Amino acid sequence: MLEKLWPFGRNQVRKAFEEALEKVFKEEGETLEPLSELSEHEDHYLLRVEVPGLGPESLEVRLQGDQLVIEGEKKEEKRTKHLSEIVYGRIYRAYLLPKDAKKEGIEARLQKGVLEVKIPREKREAEPPVRIPVVEG
Repeated sequence: MLEKLWPFGRNQVRKAFEEALEKVFKEEGETLEPLSELSEHEDHYLLRVEVPGLGPESLEVRLQGDQLVIEGEKKEEKRTKHLSEIVYGRIYRAYLLPKDAKKEGIEARLQKGVLEVKIPREKREAEPPVRIPVVEG
């Protein structure tokens, strides 16, 4: 019956309702996780992270042990708004580097709201599997 009353499907209505509730009850100081993808190439990995509205001065890319950390903040401008669907706040995401990633020579570039981090790879011999015996008791 809902489909007859509402031109969208039931799942779309539920999703819109949940998103509206999330915005209303969103905790102040909440950390947002940006969407990303990691692709593998012959000599490097390419990490692409969506950071719309952020400039290089608002982003920090750093190595912390075996993790690549991306952190930043999208600050809200104070003005009278009649509609606000843009999400503001702190972003943070840590990525565990693959075993063959080089920590030297990592490059980061921001282009059209997407941060691209190129992570060089070093050639390594494949490690043979190590069998672990299973004992009873």
